[in-house]
Amino acid sequence: MFSFSLLTPSENDLTFKAALLSFDNEFKILADPAWDGKDPNSVLFMEKHLMEINAILLSHSTPDFISGFVLLCIKFPSLMSTIPIYSTMPVNQLGRISTVEYYRANAILGPLSSSILEIDEVDNWFDKVTLLKYQQSTNLMDNKVIITPYNAGHSLGGAFWLITKRIDKVIYAPAWNHSKDSFLNSASFISSSTGNPILSLLRPTAFITATDLGSTMSHKKRTEKFLQLVDATLANGGAVLMPTSLSGRFLELFHLIDEHLQGAPIPVYFLSYSGTKVLSYASNLLDWMSSSFIKQWEESSGDGGQSQKIPFNPSKVDLLLDPNELLQLSGPKIVFCAGIDIRNGDISGDAFQYLCNNENTTIILTEKSTFTSTNDGLNSMLYNEWYKLTKKKLGGKVEDGTAVPLQKIVSIENWNREEDLEGSELTDFQEKITKQRKDKLLAKVRDKKNQNLLNADTIDAEDSSDEEEGESSDEEEKETKAAVDAIVQSSNIMTDNQSVVDELAAHEAFVMDHVKQSIENNLPIDLRITHKLRPRHAMFPYFITAHREKFDDYGQIIDVKDFQKSDEASNAKIIMEGKKKFDEKRKWNEEKAKGKNQPKKVQKKQQNKMTPQEQVNQQLLQKNLDTLFRPRKRVPLTAASAYASQGEKIQVRCGLSFVDLSGLVDLRSLGIIVQALKPYNLLLLPDYTCGKDSEVSGLTEVQEYFSQQQSEQAQEQSKKNLFQSSRFLSISSIRSGLSGSLSYSNSKMNVLEITPDKPIRIGTETESGGIGLNNFEINLDDSILKDLEWQTIDGSYRVAKLYGELEVQNQLPVEKKAKTVNDYVNPQTLFRLKKVDKANVAKRRHLINQRLRDPKLKSLVSNAPKLAIGNIRLPDLRKKLQSKNLNAEFKSEGTLVVNDQLAIRKVAYGAIESDDSGDIIIDGNVGPLYYEVKSCIREMLAYV
Repeated sequence: MFSFSLLTPSENDLTFKAALLSFDNEFKILADPAWDGKDPNSVLFMEKHLMEINAILLSHSTPDFISGFVLLCIKFPSLMSTIPIYSTMPVNQLGRISTVEYYRANAILGPLSSSILEIDEVDNWFDKVTLLKYQQSTNLMDNKVIITPYNAGHSLGGAFWLITKRIDKVIYAPAWNHSKDSFLNSASFISSSTGNPILSLLRPTAFITATDLGSTMSHKKRTEKFLQLVDATLANGGAVLMPTSLSGRFLELFHLIDEHLQGAPIPVYFLSYSGTKVLSYASNLLDWMSSSFIKQWEESSGDGGQSQKIPFNPSKVDLLLDPNELLQLSGPKIVFCAGIDIRNGDISGDAFQYLCNNENTTIILTEKSTFTSTNDGLNSMLYNEWYKLTKKKLGGKVEDGTAVPLQKIVSIENWNREEDLEGSELTDFQEKITKQRKDKLLAKVRDKKNQNLLNADTIDAEDSSDEEEGESSDEEEKETKAAVDAIVQSSNIMTDNQSVVDELAAHEAFVMDHVKQSIENNLPIDLRITHKLRPRHAMFPYFITAHREKFDDYGQIIDVKDFQKSDEASNAKIIMEGKKKFDEKRKWNEEKAKGKNQPKKVQKKQQNKMTPQEQVNQQLLQKNLDTLFRPRKRVPLTAASAYASQGEKIQVRCGLSFVDLSGLVDLRSLGIIVQALKPYNLLLLPDYTCGKDSEVSGLTEVQEYFSQQQSEQAQEQSKKNLFQSSRFLSISSIRSGLSGSLSYSNSKMNVLEITPDKPIRIGTETESGGIGLNNFEINLDDSILKDLEWQTIDGSYRVAKLYGELEVQNQLPVEKKAKTVNDYVNPQTLFRLKKVDKANVAKRRHLINQRLRDPKLKSLVSNAPKLAIGNIRLPDLRKKLQSKNLNAEFKSEGTLVVNDQLAIRKVAYGAIESDDSGDIIIDGNVGPLYYEVKSCIREMLAYV
């Protein structure tokens, strides 16, 4: 039995959501936890579910799929530390950037009074994720469950998942794209070499997919319209403002603009809290991009151009430390800003306020906003305005890329702005952060000490140095505690002089990094703290015996971690790398650095080691992400705001357009893939981009499409049955593995709508809303396998006929007795086929023949349809006929003519079948040649 449910705090509350996939109530998978960014405590309802979770899957790196992951880790660290988590490497790396950006925008990370975590915690939790490659299968739960990620084509490294448990095969594809982007391959449902569906994905128990559909317009045409809008705006001397998802579709937009400009002197500005890290990571993930993009990049880099040496080059954008710098930058420009929702806290919201009151500005939306019903963003409002104005302009028609003028007063009464903390607020915040760091460090040292003790007891329980080790461990903790206490005491001596704060923060970072490095390298922490807070090793350091070299019968045991590449090893501190060195050697505020003891020559030398953009990037990271750098708080936006023209309202007077570059599958492609995979059940996720006032719902469109498709298929099936006769061989029934006379040979696919907090159960008839399946898994006894007579089909497959006695095994509790049918046959039931001797088989057949004395009943049973397995291809049939000295040649339209008397062809009756899976028709007079050809066809099939 398989069940799927969408977990939310309540049916109408989408502040937090996650997908739950349950198999036989035995194995549960949590997928894609997402948080709307408002109340961090909205995740508390997940505690009862996490106690039963066996694994967590992360499909994409965008906030729609990953924003709730670290929040779960912070709220439930003990539970999350025991659950295995899986994703691809790009999702893991870009997910860090996405999480940091999203949490900073929602004021729970960074130098803000409402911050509840620091950047190193994000890194630590992402380091615990197990990285998988595309089509790399992983066994879970003692090989009972297999998970496999496939390329989804929606984001860099994004995946859809195939989850297999016994006979249940589930495809979880929350977001995917059937068409190619400028640098990504399409979703891997269809094999690129054969053009057929991947065999492992065929006939799944359930296919779970989203209903927020993409545009029906081709990608090439949408790209042309997008670039035309950009050119028209730049020609008018205006600014192109593009809010985007940083770890998602931004890379597509950046590549399109970069290729289009071709080095033209048009400034491209980039606004984000995390700087250009996303471009740096993307440039190192070429293996996850399309081969055509890699080939194009290699050809361009071969020209010797300096700007083409790496793809997604961070130097091709100009960073801005503050969005208000946009007011000072006149002329044509392109502005990328993080935050697709354009809401309070998003850096795209600030950029919008500075540029929206200029008629030469064009706001280009490339994606619809999710969490439409819960957030206060402007994206949904802008899209609805564009939809109405475009419909009016084009006479009821809506087309991507249509530019419309927007003049509207927008309320921002719930928005905030940031102010520096002062006085007691500043002191309290610094004390809180210092205490949190101390507690985390002591907890980590304590855990490492306990782990070392466990290892020592396991490896060498009788070591004579146990007493010395205990003393050393105690001294370890005392030294570490003394170091941390010194940090705390020094950190409490805070004055208004920013230089003192910076110096203490640098010392603190140095000590903490030293301690963490020692822990990671399994070194003893024996530190002495001087008046300068500089640690140094004590004399005669003691090395723990538990970590001495290990040997087995073949020599020293090799540690795989010693041979891993640097990009596959731990990625701790990847976002703030280099920050410690920069903090120790350079003062960030140049005005306050003039009176310090550091010589100006040293300052210039340190500055020359970095490019100007790298220096701005470091300043940006410290300003936005360093918890103790100029701590701030968010206060309500007032009329005194520098950009509020009418109190808590802003005047919008600019151009607006929408071009769908979200990288999502369109309705037609969805129908093609579903028809190719032939799932038993199609589960449709809600359309989160559809608001209450929206005229078109993706969920409604999909439901109507498949309803109409199934109606057409029913008509085609009826038409096909009318043409069926004794002269036809039903290859369509053969391909499905069932005879055409069985009642469930053409079973209808169930299309089910997923509602929050209402689970859908598949594979049981005992529960309300369940759907029964007539499939069971049977294990064969070894004695049967020895005597099987195999028949080869198409040279690739083998089948065999077998007889046996079915044995039913149930694991019932001792105190419970079997009373009902469900106690004997249920999803946990094991079926085993045992060998039956020939004498017993003959005896049973004799008894059956005695019961079937009625001649009519006996003939009906003896003439019952057999199960034919195989697929006949006309080229193979031609070769077989020629081997029997028959003249068989292909004539017009793929018709195979035999001895100029019979014509053999395949017929597909409609969308249900293709030419490869249709019925074989033999046209001509019935005679010896007809029966010889029919016998030849039957020889190519296996009957059981």
